[in-house]
Amino acid sequence: MNRPRREHENADRILAIAWVLFQQKGYKGVTVDEICARCNLTKPTLYYYFHNKEDLFVKVLERQLRLFHDVLQQPGGIEDRLKLMATAVLENFQTHYTLLIHEREHIKKPENQHAMREAFRGYLFNPLHALMQSGLENGLLRGRNAEMLTLMYLGVINNFINRADRMGLETASLAAELTDLFLEGVSKRS
Repeated sequence: MNRPRREHENADRILAIAWVLFQQKGYKGVTVDEICARCNLTKPTLYYYFHNKEDLFVKVLERQLRLFHDVLQQPGGIEDRLKLMATAVLENFQTHYTLLIHEREHIKKPENQHAMREAFRGYLFNPLHALMQSGLENGLLRGRNAEMLTLMYLGVINNFINRADRMGLETASLAAELTDLFLEGVSKRS
């Protein structure tokens, strides 16, 4: 049975606002009351969509990580897709994504722990790993293995979250520069 559009709008608003709050304050720092107040909704309304704060946190992460999966599935070459990915990460995170990974320690239900691991692997790491593996196999990338390249790329992007403005760059320009440096290296070669 499909829920009426208004119900989807409420769920989407909760997810969007909770995403911002969880990044700003961490899992422990955000209360359900605060989320409800920011959404202009009651607790029963929030609990209609999400069983509790832990379930909401997991759904928020799954939703955001699914975005990255969708970006990596776009048509185009490896360089274009990596630039799109970098732009998506830089535009959608206010804090290093690794900090959100560490928030797993507050998640108690085993099924939610599993869902978070699967979301990070399935929506972010594995698609990026497959892209790197393809680049290695096609001779477009060099390196020891796709896992190392994936971790290097994510590390580079992660360290520039929230820095575009301070560097006087548009997000897409910073993403392009970081991707170029990743793909070409930083040494000057003749």
